[in-house]
Amino acid sequence: MQSAMKKNELKIAERDRTILRYARQEDFPQIDKITAICYKAIHESWVSMQGEDIYNALRNPEISWEERKAKQNHELFAEHPEYVWVLENDDDLFGFVTFKLDREIGYGLLDNNGVLPQYAGKGWGKFMYRHVLQYLRAQNIKIAIVETGLDDPHIPARSAYESVGFDRSAPVVYYWQDLRKNNPGSIPDDQ
Repeated sequence: MQSAMKKNELKIAERDRTILRYARQEDFPQIDKITAICYKAIHESWVSMQGEDIYNALRNPEISWEERKAKQNHELFAEHPEYVWVLENDDDLFGFVTFKLDREIGYGLLDNNGVLPQYAGKGWGKFMYRHVLQYLRAQNIKIAIVETGLDDPHIPARSAYESVGFDRSAPVVYYWQDLRKNNPGSIPDDQ
């Protein structure tokens, strides 16, 4: 009974016996697991685009990408626990969303999020995003922003963001160069 009371106190919304609620510290082992599962293909895509040499040069080799990604969620929760929400169905945590607010400028950033593959394509991402957007409106935030990739692993995310009203975008390209290789054109002519 007490567990049900706690969940109701934390509840943001409900659909089909699934609760969207504020995360608790004890949710993080499952949030970390969902993060690793949902971001695996994205991570692999980044390594492929950058190449192993550049990817490894830009990161601390003592920390895995899973630990790095999970750390983002843990740090946000430590500073703003109200910005980390989870989806729970019958004590099964299967999705999460994080976001950040810049009250001075007046924008909210939809950040890390994911839904386990067996729940994908059922509208749970949209369900979370719509409630985050409503929360931002209630906080007098004027603009919502989300960053996502143009690579194939991001196709579902782009589709979900567009379906909840994100209607303006600016394509961005990242370029990398391994300076240890002295690529053609990278050395001054006088040397």
